Amino acid sequence: MNQTYSLTNKVAIVTGGGKGLGRTITEYLLAEGMSVAICGRTEKTITGTVDDLSERFGNRLFGAVCDVSDASETANFVQQVIRQFGSVHVLINNSGFGKETRVWETPEADWDEVMNTNVKGTFLMCKETVPAMIENREGYIINIASQAALNGYAKAGVYCASKFAMVGLGKALQEEVREYGIHVHSLNPALIQSSRQPDEAIDDGLIQNEDIAGMVVYLLQQPRRLKIDNIGLWGF
Repeated sequence: MNQTYSLTNKVAIVTGGGKGLGRTITEYLLAEGMSVAICGRTEKTITGTVDDLSERFGNRLFGAVCDVSDASETANFVQQVIRQFGSVHVLINNSGFGKETRVWETPEADWDEVMNTNVKGTFLMCKETVPAMIENREGYIINIASQAALNGYAKAGVYCASKFAMVGLGKALQEEVREYGIHVHSLNPALIQSSRQPDEAIDDGLIQNEDIAGMVVYLLQQPRRLKIDNIGLWGF
């Protein structure tokens, strides 16, 4: 448990990996020598990302359409990944979104959609990947949460609830998988300039995708004896 974790030839899953933050995390992991599987709801986005990044990283990238809130789709996707790459060592739960609405005005359908993606999706991906990690006696799960997991914000009630739940789920899971050498981390960034266009200027007051991706790699490369959790990140 004292050795630095080697990423070379390890397998990662990045949910929501076809665009924005997920795509940047995917690129960073591929650059470290990992094989990466990405999923998302939009076939065009996933296919385009796989085609683009495969020009640089060859057959170390796999992508498939998957709604993480659907149990059968999630199970099928993880099995595809294991058939493609042999196992799963790292899970990045990145899929998520929110609704801008006051609590008492939030439609039930909006509540269900956010909670199903952010919380149920995280649960289902952990449910399907943890057995492979237990078999390997190693693994890392990184939940991309939010400062909304630690603080309440007006017109973001369902998003806050989902991110609080995401962190709580991770803490409980950590206690269950510690004996198998599996780490569970939560990243809690403030506002991210996630959808910046290639020619768009960087807003120095906001976190960039590269900042989060770099932190993911940093966490994965720390000595396995260390447990680091609930990392807060803000624009400076």
